[in-house]
Amino acid sequence: MQRLTLASRPHGSLTTEHFAIEEVASPTAADAALLLRPRFISVDPYMRTRMQAQGYGYIRRWEPGSVLSGYTAAEVVASRHPDWAAGDWAIGHLPMQELLAHDGNGLRHAPSGEPPLAWLHPLGMTGFTAWLGMSLLGQPRPQDCVLVSAAAGAVGSIAAQLAREAGARVIVSAGREDKRAWLRGLGFDTVLDHRAPDFGEHLQRVAPEGLTLDFENVGGRAFAAAIDAMRSGGRVIVCGLISQYQSPRPRQAPANLAWLGERGVAVIPFVAPDYGDRFEAFLRDMSPRVASGRIHWRLDMVQGGLEAIPSALIGLFEGDNLGKRVVAL
Repeated sequence: MQRLTLASRPHGSLTTEHFAIEEVASPTAADAALLLRPRFISVDPYMRTRMQAQGYGYIRRWEPGSVLSGYTAAEVVASRHPDWAAGDWAIGHLPMQELLAHDGNGLRHAPSGEPPLAWLHPLGMTGFTAWLGMSLLGQPRPQDCVLVSAAAGAVGSIAAQLAREAGARVIVSAGREDKRAWLRGLGFDTVLDHRAPDFGEHLQRVAPEGLTLDFENVGGRAFAAAIDAMRSGGRVIVCGLISQYQSPRPRQAPANLAWLGERGVAVIPFVAPDYGDRFEAFLRDMSPRVASGRIHWRLDMVQGGLEAIPSALIGLFEGDNLGKRVVAL
């Protein structure tokens, strides 16, 4: 059986040499109450922060030799657990390996039948993160002017739709033309390129009265431009800083961050694990939206199993995904 490990800690840009595939003995049905076969693994930018030597203490860091893990849709192969049967779908944060023994703690049942891929995106941790940041913390209102950066990504795409559904005016950004075309296809009228050298000028032009809510996913120069465009009394929801995760100083603040305090702008950073007690409320709120098609979502499915995960993760920092990246095993 194969599993994916961190071969060495990256200092700077992540490469495939930082990963290793190991051969280990396969678990058996006698090793735990459940024997699971991971079928689909979510690949997300936060994984890069788990490789940092310090900071990002909200989640356990990976050390060289650690088995990597991610949110996974797994099929139950064998069960001695009263709540599970062979053929059930289990959703949980699981090691990246071809087969695993599990006691069932922390797993969620997903509907039987077709692979429950929505549970890795709009009903999973990316959807939960978007809901927390936008609906719970940001609380957009019809009078708001909202910017969602990286809005063609897994979290941003859901957050932007939640803001629009709340009646706010929503400006979205994406770093590639096909992503911007997809966002226009979803009905967003104001779609910007946050990689453009004159992004700040474009933002000031489309929001001359200023932003009242920034849902920040990118960081760096794009975040600085959003700060310049903030209206007094607004709020910034710091969800992610993906442009900086490969930097030796991944938590570097923009030079103009102090302006937010001068303008009375609230800065609200958050991480989803701190809000685990809200997950059931999230499911109650989001499930009808997903079932009815009110929330549009898109998977960026990568084939190739464990060996495909390193390149799939690296690609996120190059912006080569459109939608939620998932690797099929």
